[in-house]
Amino acid sequence: PYLYEGLDAYSSRHPVDNQKIIFVAGFGHPPNTDAAVWFVNDIFPIIERKNPGVELFLVGSNPTDKVKSLACHNITVTGYVTDDELIEYYLSARVAVVPLRFGAGVKNKVIEAMAYGVPMVTTEIGAQGLDGADSFLPITSDITTFAEYVEMLIRNNKEWMTYSTAGNRYVKEKYSIEALRATLLKSI
Repeated sequence: PYLYEGLDAYSSRHPVDNQKIIFVAGFGHPPNTDAAVWFVNDIFPIIERKNPGVELFLVGSNPTDKVKSLACHNITVTGYVTDDELIEYYLSARVAVVPLRFGAGVKNKVIEAMAYGVPMVTTEIGAQGLDGADSFLPITSDITTFAEYVEMLIRNNKEWMTYSTAGNRYVKEKYSIEALRATLLKSI
């Protein structure tokens, strides 16, 4: 269902020099609202204590009142953004997070972040259906460990580049035009 083109443009990115975290979601969907509230209340304060310049952007349409109430000096709730604006958020982010605690199916926002070469931290729910992603994707539902993974990606350029490249390669192997073409040719 997900197909990405132009992946080579994001296959060898250099680390973004900031402490910007993004969570891209349609916030009218209850699992995404829950994830935003959980991340802001339980995980973000741990990251913030050790990284005082950190910023969080909750990017996406239909933010609920609960999500809007999370906005403060270093947390921005964008509301709807255009496709071009969304790409800019991805390309300017140091880390993407998908802190889902419930929901089902493959999460487009996880694949999308990896396609753009943005290192990502997610939960077991966020990684559902992504066979083999656990070999390179930081996955945890533990608050402290989640914060530690994000902090590692904020601070360590070598790790940032490793995760950026691995995520983009995964999308290329599984969700690119070439991958679809190879699957279709196998079925002939």
